[in-house]
Amino acid sequence: MASESLSDTAVAGKAVRLRGWKEIGRWFGVDERTVKRWEASRGLPVHRVPGEPRAPVFAYEHELKAWVEKDRDGAAAVADGPVPVVVEPAPRRPWLTLALLLLAVAAASALWMGKRAAETAQVADASVADLKRLAGAQVAALNDQLDSQPGTVAVRAALAKEAVQVLGRVATLPDAPPALKQEAAEGYRRLAVLQNAIDRPSLRDRSAARGSLRQALALLQGDPGAEAAAVRAKVQIEAARQAAGDGDLADATQLLEQSRSVALQDGMRGLTGDWWLAESAIQGWKGDYTRSVQAARKVERVADGDALQALQNTRALDFEAEALYYLQDMEGALGTYKQAVSAAESGLKRWPEDGRLRWSLLRQKWNLGSTLIQMQRPVEAAPILADTLSGWQGVARADPSDEAVRVWVWVTRLSYGQALAGMRDYARAIPVLGEAVAERRAWHAARPGDADRRRLLMKAQASLADTLAVAGRTREACALYAESGRLADEMEKAGQLTGYDKSETQIPVRAASARHCAGNGADGRADL
Repeated sequence: MASESLSDTAVAGKAVRLRGWKEIGRWFGVDERTVKRWEASRGLPVHRVPGEPRAPVFAYEHELKAWVEKDRDGAAAVADGPVPVVVEPAPRRPWLTLALLLLAVAAASALWMGKRAAETAQVADASVADLKRLAGAQVAALNDQLDSQPGTVAVRAALAKEAVQVLGRVATLPDAPPALKQEAAEGYRRLAVLQNAIDRPSLRDRSAARGSLRQALALLQGDPGAEAAAVRAKVQIEAARQAAGDGDLADATQLLEQSRSVALQDGMRGLTGDWWLAESAIQGWKGDYTRSVQAARKVERVADGDALQALQNTRALDFEAEALYYLQDMEGALGTYKQAVSAAESGLKRWPEDGRLRWSLLRQKWNLGSTLIQMQRPVEAAPILADTLSGWQGVARADPSDEAVRVWVWVTRLSYGQALAGMRDYARAIPVLGEAVAERRAWHAARPGDADRRRLLMKAQASLADTLAVAGRTREACALYAESGRLADEMEKAGQLTGYDKSETQIPVRAASARHCAGNGADGRADL
């Protein structure tokens, strides 16, 4: 006998039963989270087997149809015929592009109908209401999947931007429900992460990201509800991260403080962990590494969570190790980075298609290698960094639009060159470090006032100068020390110089310049 689908086959005269949240969500074309929310807030008719504490849910198709009709407040009935069933997506989820395009078309249709509301008020009102529900559901699914999907960052960001902007216009209609505005705001937050993040694929466009976050906050303005407060806190935390990376530590601190009361409430879990991660990062940028360690250790480490929790666990270890590194606890930093590598490897085994976890592993391997360099163990560091550089280059070849991965190629190349220099293999080290300086100098020239571009060029120049100095090429070294010092001065005048910049680059460059360049007639400045 042929097997039967529990949801698609019904005996004549019997109701069609949908078993489980996944099948119910598939019937509507939305995700599980959305239908669970509909049950709690809008009375979606679902049933549970009595007498079982964790009984599975089920629903009847005819009751769902009736619920949809009732929710339309007297609008025309749904056309005859079966409701389409969404086919389960293939492992690489090619539905993302289609969902975004459908969302843009649906939302644009809603705007057009709104203009003709005076002529066909009843039909238009019903249609706009339906399209709002569709838009909200599709963006909810989009928000769950967007930053872990395969495909180029440029394509995903462009589609996301178009869809979220159209949804944002629908959300500003006079009768737009708060839930739709919240979904649109969350969409803008996710878009900001795609536009600028350093720990996952992004376009590395901080200006665009901060603009998206402003749009998100504007959509939530005046909404006093608890759900809006949670979304607002997420946006503020991301905005604080973006501001800190831009050297605007006062703004970052203010934004994070605004989100504190909501994020640290009991039961917020993921949001609470995200807040402590941002606090750890900002304290590190300020140079208060003790508070940075304390904040990182407050992130709850959940072993059996989802991919996002695995990423949060690894980032907490990363921030803790980084602060220990700057506190000169090198053994503590090395041990914690090893834990971070293990955590990233475990997460990637469970979710091998998640690009964020692949990124996380490469980043932690770079951290491990660069720490070994500082511990005067370059022979151990060099193979780790060579393997990591190869990994980043493979990711970059797969997506040339990913600006963030391009930066990580440069960062890892610099560290590999430093490892070679530590091995006194100057013949190999100097060309590698020279390439690192050249690529960063070209990147800096395109946007010379950007804090990240100044920071990365300054560090590369200092590393190449150190290697040239010990190789006996003092004049070249001192010219680079001088250029690096001027960049540090420019950052300080612009309010971009952070605690990391001072301890990692500015102070060592001043000491090296005084040691190698004073009184030798080179183009350096002993008083950098």
